[in-house]
Amino acid sequence: MMTADRKIEGSFNPACMWEEVEGVFLPTGMLINRPLKNHIECLKALEMRPDDVILTAFPKAGTHWIWEVTSMLLAGKAMYDTRVKELTMMETTDIEQLDILPSPRVLNTHLPLRLLPRQIKEKKLKVIHIYRNFKDVLVSGYFHFRQVPFLGIVTMENMIEMFCAGDVPGYKFVEFMMEIDDYHKTNPEDPFFLTSFEDAKEDPETMIQNLAEFLGVEASPQLFQDIIEATNLEQMKEADKTKEQAVFSIANIYRKGEVGDWKNHLTVAQSERLDAEVTQLKSCDYHFRYTL
Repeated sequence: MMTADRKIEGSFNPACMWEEVEGVFLPTGMLINRPLKNHIECLKALEMRPDDVILTAFPKAGTHWIWEVTSMLLAGKAMYDTRVKELTMMETTDIEQLDILPSPRVLNTHLPLRLLPRQIKEKKLKVIHIYRNFKDVLVSGYFHFRQVPFLGIVTMENMIEMFCAGDVPGYKFVEFMMEIDDYHKTNPEDPFFLTSFEDAKEDPETMIQNLAEFLGVEASPQLFQDIIEATNLEQMKEADKTKEQAVFSIANIYRKGEVGDWKNHLTVAQSERLDAEVTQLKSCDYHFRYTL
């Protein structure tokens, strides 16, 4: 694991610095109005509203997709939010801006639950968690990081080493997933919606119907179809071009949105290395699918 403010070695650009906040590594270049550690402390104390919805996911697991679906269901129409998802992201948005977002807020994050507002549990707010198989997460992350100028181009082998060690922006995949699974099991009375990227891709209508029921919103079959069409990858790419942008949006967040693309980029040995890593989650309530 990295030490605080360690320079990333290997094929990452060593000029890029990271700051450790309670075991989570975040880039110091995020444009928030206070130091990262202060931001997280303020975030933990954030006043939450009864109708807030929290969307949590490891990076590259389908957060943008489910955020758009959730926003549309709550609005009752298949219209895009005028802002990009990053402007409602808790770790990258000033606390003051989070405070003035209109209700119902769909607040999203890649942070582990222990760094999120304490009132999520105290007020038993709705939590949505989407997860994706580790291999497609890693491959998508690899191509995402290659777009970020201050990181430099990484190799796939370097990426695997860093993901398994937790030496990437954020948190170690296995630990992140364990923490969410533990939260759900120890708080069974709290509203919690779990779906996998693969299940949602295979049957988006059922996923959206179940999510609507979880959110307590009435929606017609026609709205379900409209949302499926509106949240098609190509449609979302086009929609984002017209939205209010976040100043730190420096990489194209969309790529293929497919299941099983890892087969085109990982060797047999690399795939087996990741299989071994994920065995640590065998006692968790996840069902990883690597193909459809």
